[in-house]
Amino acid sequence: MTLMLVLGLIGLFLFMRRSREKVYSIQWITSLNKYRWFQNSWLIGVFLFGMNMVLFGTTVFILYALTFMTIPYIHLVIMAAATVASILVWQSIVHAREWKKGERLKAGMAGSSFYLILFLFIVYRWVTYVPQNPGEDGFMAVVGFFLGLLVTGMAFVIGFVMMVFLPVDRRM
Repeated sequence: MTLMLVLGLIGLFLFMRRSREKVYSIQWITSLNKYRWFQNSWLIGVFLFGMNMVLFGTTVFILYALTFMTIPYIHLVIMAAATVASILVWQSIVHAREWKKGERLKAGMAGSSFYLILFLFIVYRWVTYVPQNPGEDGFMAVVGFFLGLLVTGMAFVIGFVMMVFLPVDRRM
């Protein structure tokens, strides 16, 4: 698990460094630049919040649907695809327009706050956790809470860092 996390972080940093050479973007997000609301950094943050919510919800739905099938390791592919899709959305928004000083910070904080809210919700559920029956394994619940905190915390940090600190190069 730790090895996968470290390799993922190394891959993300290499992706961020490589992004100066070639910019990958989602075309319909970059085409939003012509709309007036896309010039407001707070509305871009709300749009990013919504996109994070849709991507997370779709991933959770697909993972739930996969519990009814016995295809091994497909959940890892789904989670990796969701991570790549999120990174592409964040990168597309960063490269979609010209940013003034402080606008990327506002948009990044507003957009990534979805994962911050999920993080705080998981902390609340962990603190107020009460076993439903006497034989329930509390250790496995703690492992689940910890993994939820790890996923949402990393998603918040990576999304925020990509929105705020990703070098902007308008070559598309």
